[in-house]
Amino acid sequence: MSQNNNQTPEQPKLEESLTWANDWMFGSSSDEHHHFVERLKERIPKEVGCAFTASFLVSPLVSIIDKCIVQDISGSAQFMKAIGTATKEMIFTPTVFLNSLAFKMTFAVYFGTYAVANLSEAVMDAKKVRGDKNRKQYKVAAASAANIGLLAWRDSVFARVLSKNTGAGPKPATPLRTIGLFAARDGATMYSTFYLAPRAADYLHKQHGVERNVAALSMALAIPMTTQVITAPLHIYAMDYYNNRTATTAERMAVLKKEFPTVSFARSLRILPAFGIGSFSNNKFREWFIRQTDEELLLARRLTRFITKRSTQQV
Repeated sequence: MSQNNNQTPEQPKLEESLTWANDWMFGSSSDEHHHFVERLKERIPKEVGCAFTASFLVSPLVSIIDKCIVQDISGSAQFMKAIGTATKEMIFTPTVFLNSLAFKMTFAVYFGTYAVANLSEAVMDAKKVRGDKNRKQYKVAAASAANIGLLAWRDSVFARVLSKNTGAGPKPATPLRTIGLFAARDGATMYSTFYLAPRAADYLHKQHGVERNVAALSMALAIPMTTQVITAPLHIYAMDYYNNRTATTAERMAVLKKEFPTVSFARSLRILPAFGIGSFSNNKFREWFIRQTDEELLLARRLTRFITKRSTQQV
């Protein structure tokens, strides 16, 4: 009996402590993390708009990293030199950068992923789907299909366009083996995001007493980043197979050994903007612009309070 009494006061505290970490997490699907009340037809354009804006913020950094990885593996440019060239283009010729294939295709990937994730939650709210398990299954299925499909499509185009292969005639189509390896790579990332990271956070909190926010946010970044190290060989092999389909096992291993440090580091690094800037901005835009039970969170209310406070201080 005394044990139950000791646990009861803790429950509200634990639930409350989950608030700020959710702003940074893409893998969350619980209906307890938001309380939107707008009708679906009014909410859909806002969900799409939030996805559009978040994708525009995250795509520059991710497109640079991903493009330079492909150039490094294909041998068309060294990774750090390619990073410098792409960064200069972004800063000094932004119009050229924003019209580049790398940026536009990366934007399409994240816009599609965030839009599908947002709309899946909107539909679940409209249909009154409750329970974390059911909501997670629907969101995982929708977001994974969008993300895995779009990234496999984009990287298959990257393989053709950015490849060093300059033989006569058009470059060959991307083989199914390469596309399948891209899909396996991204499937592992989505699984680690939605399933492994929450379990690791729960373990840290329950077994080691790590604060819920710290455990949730650290694992939401660390687990997908670690997954990139594990799946880096898939990415290298996929690109190398496109560039040289007749290579021997020894030649494949030589490429893997040469490229693994750069690719594993760069693909881990890209998780920070993708799951940091992208997820945070997407979640915050939704909080600011979609009507909810606590309307004080809306950006219009926040601006009104700020202006009123400043006017009062000046008077």
